[in-house]
Amino acid sequence: MPSEFRKVFAVTAALIPSRGKIFIAQRPPDKKFGLLWEFPGGKVESGESLQSSLIREIDEELCWEIQVGELFEHVHTRLQEFSVDLYAFWCIVKGGSLCLREHVAYHWVYPNELTRFDFTVADQRLVHSLGKLKNVPEGNVTTHLL
Repeated sequence: MPSEFRKVFAVTAALIPSRGKIFIAQRPPDKKFGLLWEFPGGKVESGESLQSSLIREIDEELCWEIQVGELFEHVHTRLQEFSVDLYAFWCIVKGGSLCLREHVAYHWVYPNELTRFDFTVADQRLVHSLGKLKNVPEGNVTTHLL
């Protein structure tokens, strides 16, 4: 399919830091990119802002209420059948108790450990950028939210 007709999806990702680590989650085996790791988030629905999409997705997937902060990086990835515009934001957990409604596992990982996990193609570019960070922003996830 010529590139000018390729479907482009806007997708958001939450970079949730805590104690120098970043939250990652593993996709379920029956979904596209099954069992690969990702920074949680999802597709932006029609009429949604990037930030409101991310708030909705994290609530739906992880039962966390978040505050969306700065944009860390925008990554454009061309896949065989479509393209993805991925917007990764630093986020702070404001409330809720972690539940896994969409994922099968999760880890808190130091940036230099991210390469040990098999990430989706779009998230691999974020892994590369995060690996260059000297420090991860302060997070606020406490044990009562985990």
